[in-house]
This record gives sequence, C-alpha cells and structure tokens, in this order.
Amino acid sequence: MSTQLKWKNEWGAELICSHGSSNSRGVAILIKKGLDCVIHSQIVDTSGRYIVVKAAIKDKMYVLVNIYAPNKDEDITEFLKNVLTKLQTENLDSEENIVIGGDFNCPLNPTLDKKGGIMTARKSVINCINDVQSQLDLVDIWRVKNPQTKSFTWSQ
Repeated sequence: MSTQLKWKNEWGAELICSHGSSNSRGVAILIKKGLDCVIHSQIVDTSGRYIVVKAAIKDKMYVLVNIYAPNKDEDITEFLKNVLTKLQTENLDSEENIVIGGDFNCPLNPTLDKKGGIMTARKSVINCINDVQSQLDLVDIWRVKNPQTKSFTWSQ
C-alpha cells in the first residue's frame, strides 16, 4: 500500500498530496470528512512545492493553495512569481475566495514573527509577498486579527 493511500485511509476523507524527496519538501490539503465540498480542479506540483485546489464548499467557490517555498531569497521570489503566474494562467486569480497557506520561509516582520537567528528583514522576498497579496487582494488574516502578538509554529 502506498504511503499516500495509507494516509488517506487513516484520515478517512479527501487527501491531496504533492511529495518532495524523502527528506525535503511536500505539501498536502486535507478535506474534513462530512464537509460539503466538491473539488472542481487541482494543480499538484510534482516537486512537492505547492498544491492548488478549486472547490465549492457549502456552495461557495474557493481556491485553496498550500505552498512550501524554497529557502534562498532569489528562489523564493521566483517561486512566488511562478505560483502567481500559474493562478493567473488558470484564471484562478479572479476568484473571490482565495486562501493561501503554508511555509513562505520568510517572516514578514522579523520582530513579531521570528524568534532568534538573523533578525534582518529580507526585503526582496517581503516585497514579493506583498506584491502577490496586492495582486490577489489578500491579507495576512493572522496579523490583522493579532497585530502585536508574538507566536511561533517553530523555533530552533
């Protein structure tokens, strides 16, 4: 039995995966069992960097994107531009409800979003993320609702 099939059986509902190598990359989107969700299309990056799903959830259309950005600044900006281009090419950028999550490998505000390490803002990546947000009319909802909260999902 493949790992993905095993995970899907354990999850008990829809699971869309894009695997990286055995020790790097990989993203997934899991749809909760019983959720009124119809998947209309999906784009799965073969290198394990992103998944894009267009789905009707409770009769409202959503574009769900899970990303795992590269580590180097120039690679991140190229990657984000490619994801934006893919969304535009597939005409998904015109959807009203776009949700992008995952690991951007760059804190937008190192003072609030980072603990330890080099605290210098990575301007080229931050500008690129801001550009993607602007073009897709997105906001960082966590930061909007928690403007001064320090919270970390990972620390060294």
